[in-house]
Amino acid sequence: MSLTPKSQIEIIMVPPTMVDESDNIAIIAKVLLQSNKGCVFVTSIGEVVGIITERDVLRVILKEGGMISPDIEAKDFMVRPVVTISKSATISQADDLMEQTGVNRLAVVEKEDSLIVVGLIDTEMIRASVKIELLKTLKRRQKYLQNQ
Repeated sequence: MSLTPKSQIEIIMVPPTMVDESDNIAIIAKVLLQSNKGCVFVTSIGEVVGIITERDVLRVILKEGGMISPDIEAKDFMVRPVVTISKSATISQADDLMEQTGVNRLAVVEKEDSLIVVGLIDTEMIRASVKIELLKTLKRRQKYLQNQ
């Protein structure tokens, strides 16, 4: 058991869901439905090389006229590069990075410049975390004012 306190990012992140770059779109759609995370990371020889969101899958299906071709693989429509953030970063840094890059999800990596993805965070997780912290602060201030 580690005595090191968890960072803000580690507290809100969820485990990543992975698919292989050769997995076809039907497999990816099934994994997306089962994971309920909105995205999967694409790996090649154990390294994360891309990301696919539910929206990316829908875009491909619409482009194909509503049909799912088993010939379409993850490597054919994944988005790259994957935007990453270190697990030691703050929520504010994650929010800034999302705004700067125009993405809604970040791959959480062990440390800066690492390719080892250990988690996923998204804008909803950040909003929920900020809301909780704001409520805690308001309760503390209310309690303080009541004791005055």
